[in-house]
Amino acid sequence: MTYYELEFRVQHECPYNRFSKSHPSVVISHWCNWSRDFLEIRGTGGPEARFRSDVRRMLTEVRSKPIRTTQIGGNVRLVLQHCSCDHLPPPTLPTIEKRNCLNLQPMIYSEGWERYRIAAFSDRDVKELFRDLKRESLVELVARRTIPEGSVHESLMISAASLLSGLTDKQSRALVAALDQGYYSLPRDATSVEIARRLGTPRTSFADHLRKGQNKVIAAVGPYLRMRTDPESVP
Repeated sequence: MTYYELEFRVQHECPYNRFSKSHPSVVISHWCNWSRDFLEIRGTGGPEARFRSDVRRMLTEVRSKPIRTTQIGGNVRLVLQHCSCDHLPPPTLPTIEKRNCLNLQPMIYSEGWERYRIAAFSDRDVKELFRDLKRESLVELVARRTIPEGSVHESLMISAASLLSGLTDKQSRALVAALDQGYYSLPRDATSVEIARRLGTPRTSFADHLRKGQNKVIAAVGPYLRMRTDPESVP
């Protein structure tokens, strides 16, 4: 069976999206088991009193409340009393499951958008899913790839932590800026000098963070590349 891995983002009126739009420096990661929700809110941003008030308002709107709260540095982690997925208008996750697609958690909320990564098992399911979502939301496809038979574990089970946990915040930001501004496009849309100038960052500092970030990501990906490479085919 051929299946597909897709990434897309959705913009509509829901409590999590509104919160992330009001706090653009914040990223919410959302895991759900249909009984409890787990939220990790990274980067508080703004006055602490306003941030906490907005968190309480957001939870009230999703008809749940925290049964456990921890804070480590700038990260707030919440275990919610009830799953809120059915109370998020429109209910994106039930729509994904209705169209026979597998949601690959977590869902990500940032700057007024929510981002999903899914596995789909037919073109028809994908078309019906996007048709349903577009009735009430702005939907943008970010990436789509075809997964050949026999590679489900390799394709879907690699954790982000195993690839990205070694990055510093500055290295992560440099990589995201380079990606967003076309540094990795062919042909290249911007040089490191141009990106550094746009960011108001010294060129040498940006180039150093970018280079070290790239080296760490490639080193982390290395073991997975070796699993996919036939040693006898390497010159």
